[in-house]
Amino acid sequence: MTRRLPVRLTAAGCALLIVGAATPALADNIRDRQWYLTTLRIAEAHRFSRGSGAIVAVVDTGVDGRHVDLAGNILPGTDLTSARGGDGWTDADGHGTAMASLIAGHGHGTGDGSLGVAPQAKILPVRDTLADGLDRGTVAEGIRWAVDHGAHVVNLSLNGADTPALRQAVNYALERDVVVVAGVGLPGGLGKILAPARIPGVVAVSGVDRNGNIAASASGPEVAIAAPAKDIVHATKGGGYSIGTGTSDATAIVSGVVALIRSKYPDLDAANVINRLIQTADDKGPPGRDERYGFGIVNPVRALTADVPRVDRNPLLDGVAPTTSPTAPSQSESAAGRPPEAPPPAAQPDSESPWIGIGAGLAGLVVVGATTLLLLRASRNRGRSHVT
Repeated sequence: MTRRLPVRLTAAGCALLIVGAATPALADNIRDRQWYLTTLRIAEAHRFSRGSGAIVAVVDTGVDGRHVDLAGNILPGTDLTSARGGDGWTDADGHGTAMASLIAGHGHGTGDGSLGVAPQAKILPVRDTLADGLDRGTVAEGIRWAVDHGAHVVNLSLNGADTPALRQAVNYALERDVVVVAGVGLPGGLGKILAPARIPGVVAVSGVDRNGNIAASASGPEVAIAAPAKDIVHATKGGGYSIGTGTSDATAIVSGVVALIRSKYPDLDAANVINRLIQTADDKGPPGRDERYGFGIVNPVRALTADVPRVDRNPLLDGVAPTTSPTAPSQSESAAGRPPEAPPPAAQPDSESPWIGIGAGLAGLVVVGATTLLLLRASRNRGRSHVT
């Protein structure tokens, strides 16, 4: 049987950055460089939810749960590659760790390090891919494993062939009240959005830059929502940090927002979580849903506070969601209680700083080389500048 070769959804070709001796504490600037925290008003969103009790499965290359910005937020997971038997905490590539930090990073110290959208959520790592980029045919298995082990959200920062096994696994998740979020991938290629983003019911995520313009993103009728995808700073394996561009990052950010919603509104089923997410988005492009932005750019604050009428089924199964005018929180969606939660997370910093530009305030930063990552046969475009 031919194995599907995955595409991890970040653009290739970035400069490798190393900190000079004069700036040993670059980690202190990481929060400043996470421009999307300001754009999405994450500090304000954290007044209403920080993701406590929500479990997000990251089906990826594994997660370095020992990174200082993730410590305490990574659950024991699984390894479905040829190295079966592990807990998902091995990440030779760094991609899975980056996605996890965007979702549930809590930083360290007083406002240092990488802050995720839902810093009190838990990450369930499902390692399906090795560092060589070759899929071991386990994405579908990984989705099912995540659902069976308590995931409320499944993050899929990958795409590839639309197989019956993958569709069955996605439907397995949707039928069990799990929100599935997937990136639409890079533009070009086959000229269409690949699976799993193209599967009905999945929250298909496109990417935008800091000005709200589409960036490094495919388009198509399956697009449900857009999120920041350019110059995204995150943690990576081995305690370091990196900068990426692509809908991998946008996908993780949306998964973090879904975690916030599931935490604040534990009485909502997955269909209504998705409806709340898309109905509160900031409309961009042509009015209504379009092939680039979907229903618009994700708005975490409105998603947590607006009055959104309930629906009877996942609106993305129908292709078109009902039109609503969200205003204030409804009584029916402000019930107390939370989803089942793992052990309490580490203390989370609340502060965030505005974006000051990669070029500003980086004295001593040395550009030592540029590399374009072309992984044979894997079609896995995933370039990141590493900041160590």
